[in-house]
Amino acid sequence: MASFEQSSIKCLEGKYSGVQVYLTFNPETVTFSKGVKWTKTPKPTSDNPDMDFGGGKSGTFKISDITFDATMPEVLTHAGKQGSAVGGTITTDIEQLVRFTEIDKTASSEPRPPKCQFIWGQYKSYEVYVQHVSVTYELFDSSGKPLRAKVSVEFVEAEDANTLPYQNPTSRSLARKVRTVLEGETLDWIAFQEYGSAAAWRHIAETNNLDDPLAVRAGQVLRLVPLNA
Repeated sequence: MASFEQSSIKCLEGKYSGVQVYLTFNPETVTFSKGVKWTKTPKPTSDNPDMDFGGGKSGTFKISDITFDATMPEVLTHAGKQGSAVGGTITTDIEQLVRFTEIDKTASSEPRPPKCQFIWGQYKSYEVYVQHVSVTYELFDSSGKPLRAKVSVEFVEAEDANTLPYQNPTSRSLARKVRTVLEGETLDWIAFQEYGSAAAWRHIAETNNLDDPLAVRAGQVLRLVPLNA
């Protein structure tokens, strides 16, 4: 029986490049959001306003109710967990999450926080900025040291996913676009929308090395290569 993969948040650039914050326990919920901007312009000669399209908004997602717990480090070690909770503290990892929201002058020519990525098993999110970290400490030892906390982290898309380079350089010349899976979408539905045939799901699965085509999840980024490529 396969074990549960431990999720993490990894910094991709700057002074914390490669630093990975492992979540003691995986999020209870993951919420994705993507929208566009419309502006309503009233018309004196019409009952309905003109609708002016103002472009897309950055995608966002939030991982909620993450439990950081350092009360049982031996159990975490036995389970093969990683992170500061294994050493009996949670503040190290939580403080590092907060640092991901701070300006890092080494990450870019323009001062800004570093780009990060949410990783859970084989799933890797598009590049994001950590936009907000919320922490509620729930348990302390006799000295006041935090032992347990509930944490929520909000991310905002760092770049348009359709313009991101691909991780495999050899596939860059073949791919024409990428698509982020939305809640409730299936591979055959995406195939029908993109290629006009639900049967093209096999092509998408092969292109993205999907062992289980039924396991696509909201937020997953798929490469879409022409059928004749």
